[in-house]
Amino acid sequence: MAPLLTSPAEAQPQRPLTPAVHGHAGVLPEIDGRGLTRTHLRLGGKFLPQARYRPQPTARRAPAATPAVGTVRSWVGLDDTDGDLYRKDYTLRAVGRHIEVWVAKDIAFPAGDCRKNSTEVTDAQVADLVTQFDTNIYPKETATFSTPPDRSGAHPGMAGDFSGDGDKTVTLVDNVRDDNYFHFPERPTYIAGFFSAQLNELFDRNVMTIDAYDWQHRLGADPKNEPTDDLCTSRPARPRMYEGTFAHEWQHLLEYYQDPAEVDWLNEGLSDYAQTLVGYVDPRIGVHHPGFDSHIACYQGFGNVKTTYNANPRECGGPQNSLNLWDEGEPNEVLADYGITYELMVYLRDRFGVKMIAELHRDAKHQSLDALQTALPKGLKVADVLHDFQVMTLVDKEVGEPGGTVTGVPRDRVTAAELQSTVNLANPATYDKSGAAPNGADFIRLPQGLIKSVAFSGAPTLPPTPLAWKIDAGLLFSGNTSDLDETAARQVEVPTADPVLRFKTTYGMEKDFDYGYVTVSADGGKTYQAIEGNNTVKGPLGPAITGQAADVKENYDLKAYAGKKILLGFRYVTDAAVNLGGWHLGEVTLGASKITSDSLDGWKSPTQWHPIPVRGWHVSLVGLGHLRAAVVPITEVAALRGFPKVVAIVAQDDPTGTVTQYAPYTLTVDGVVQPGGGQTATPPPAASTTTKGHSTAGNTPGHATPGAAPSHSTPSHPTPGHPTPSPTRSRSTAGVTQGHATPGASPAHPTAGSGHGQPAAGGTTP
Repeated sequence: MAPLLTSPAEAQPQRPLTPAVHGHAGVLPEIDGRGLTRTHLRLGGKFLPQARYRPQPTARRAPAATPAVGTVRSWVGLDDTDGDLYRKDYTLRAVGRHIEVWVAKDIAFPAGDCRKNSTEVTDAQVADLVTQFDTNIYPKETATFSTPPDRSGAHPGMAGDFSGDGDKTVTLVDNVRDDNYFHFPERPTYIAGFFSAQLNELFDRNVMTIDAYDWQHRLGADPKNEPTDDLCTSRPARPRMYEGTFAHEWQHLLEYYQDPAEVDWLNEGLSDYAQTLVGYVDPRIGVHHPGFDSHIACYQGFGNVKTTYNANPRECGGPQNSLNLWDEGEPNEVLADYGITYELMVYLRDRFGVKMIAELHRDAKHQSLDALQTALPKGLKVADVLHDFQVMTLVDKEVGEPGGTVTGVPRDRVTAAELQSTVNLANPATYDKSGAAPNGADFIRLPQGLIKSVAFSGAPTLPPTPLAWKIDAGLLFSGNTSDLDETAARQVEVPTADPVLRFKTTYGMEKDFDYGYVTVSADGGKTYQAIEGNNTVKGPLGPAITGQAADVKENYDLKAYAGKKILLGFRYVTDAAVNLGGWHLGEVTLGASKITSDSLDGWKSPTQWHPIPVRGWHVSLVGLGHLRAAVVPITEVAALRGFPKVVAIVAQDDPTGTVTQYAPYTLTVDGVVQPGGGQTATPPPAASTTTKGHSTAGNTPGHATPGAAPSHSTPSHPTPGHPTPSPTRSRSTAGVTQGHATPGASPAHPTAGSGHGQPAAGGTTP
């Protein structure tokens, strides 16, 4: 499970912004936390089994005793550069009602590292962590989220004594050996703490790891603030950072038992919210004050603003960010991924109450957007809430203040008492990626001056993705990297005589983690079905091959499709670790006919056969001034002439949560195309582009259009789409909804995209 990441966060910039808003030449980014991305760890050169909790009988077993303070035990440390766990001695430094704190004997950096005297962990600091967990984190998180099962170390997965009171969380304090440990200052980010379900199963205890770096400035309510321009010596204050890291990671520990299948964006959002739940992070604080949150600051676009408390700014993304795509951009931009889901959780808590947060944590039957839809009040759709959330991101700081007003949407839907959200419109990360992100939004500041017309044209389909399969040694080859999901498909006619697919194959797939599927589409590529072969096993998406084999013959019976033209596909899906060679295949025949496998002629990606439709667009204009805002459809831009700033919010909705592409669009102001939408064609005249009201495409928030692709967790994995028509206008098949949704309305679904506005010189003035 990814640990808490930190970097610059929510900002309340001074007016006007100084040129430092765009960063500071020559200043290195601050040493900040990052996530543990590995899901498969090794011990003794062997990968640990996939974590799966199986309760053990506890009857007639006496409670295990907690060892005495001063006890030395061999637990493990993590070398994240290769995913290895290694045995390491720790000393038990403190015991609380619900926690044991073990500090590694060796927490020093390598010889020659410039961070001198930065890993001291005092008894007073350990005692404070124990107090915070027992009196704050534990009671508040168990009340809102859940309580973990007792695990006393009676059934460990390795040799050793790990016994103790099962109600206590084992906390390992160590200098995690990540790339920052070995290659500083070239690698300035570090793993501040992590939870790994594999450690829970290895020790049969509930286990957390917290890094030992700089507790003096990152623990406690009021640590010293000692920033410098030298990354080796800079020690800015990060009040309660490690306590917040603990609160964040402990939610992951709890979620492992409640809903181990939950997706990253929702799980991480709940963990970030845990920091606010326990009082360690106030998301209203900006980068001009100590204690600001880096995730929210990056999402709102203020991560690159240099201040006393953000002394080493960095480019870390902005509000042009998909809610559900995780770690999609540059490494630092994952901080904005955390920020958008964190801000959404705070918004949901303010709007619907803490009961919704609890339900999202505990719902094991639904994940991702389905979980959010299930938790919402009856009749309210995810898309409606996301549209309100996007407006709130921009206007909350002004409208949410005493005396603040907004027209076009109820004030309580676009404000959040715990946020004071605003957007750094001078940061290009509000719009600069080409197109609109799925379930996110572009925030484009329109040119200053009298605006006569605004027009919008959204693509009806996503751009087809290129074929990723290659030819290697005269064979079709899937590739051999992590996180693959690639299909090569071609059109064939299944014979009535001998309707059997045969091929020879060599493959190296991590058993039970990586899979190869033979798929068939009988509807032109709208949907695909995995089919059974002579050596298939049950895979997550249907019958599949997995493991390792060389020069084996496979055959698949296609008699159900005899006499029909179909799309035949080979789909290779891998997880985040362990690549053993990939999938090679050749000598492909269908009945008596040979199918080309020594060249890519005739093979295409699924979206080249059938492009994925954009489920819906949502476009609003927002006028923003001091303590006031107005939200209107693009046809009513004249109503915003009294506002000093006018911002277009362009959103692409994806109710399936499966789209991974930004959708192209064109936004024009008085006939001038604004950069960033991704379409190059000249848009139609403005007079014919703008329409007030809902889409006629049949897109209803929360529901896909006919032929839409379900999640790849089902055996049938549709790849929806149709031949790519030319870009269409607002009420086209793309499903544009212009204007802000009203209660009970069914606007089209948004997907945050990119559009380039032309901010006025001098930056933004929140």
